Amino acid sequence: MRGLLVVMAAALVLSGCAASPQRDRNILLGAGVGAGVGALIGSATGGPPAMWAGAAIGAVSGGVIGSLVKDQACYYRNKRGELWQVPCDDPRVVRAD
Repeated sequence: MRGLLVVMAAALVLSGCAASPQRDRNILLGAGVGAGVGALIGSATGGPPAMWAGAAIGAVSGGVIGSLVKDQACYYRNKRGELWQVPCDDPRVVRAD
């Protein structure tokens, strides 16, 4: 149980890092929450082996779902391959990093 708390605390610290881009924070937060929920469900249904399997499946699925979460903006890629973020309700164009 203590190990699960340490893992959840580490996921919280890593997902809250202000230096990382929003996309990375979403992926880490989704993976951390998914691993925690998967471990809880797995341990409730089948003991330690199911807990590890549930944590792994939850982390992968949570990370994938977290990667699908995007800002509320439209994206445009020009002929040179540059990615531009265009607000859907504002005609001004701002270059995305």
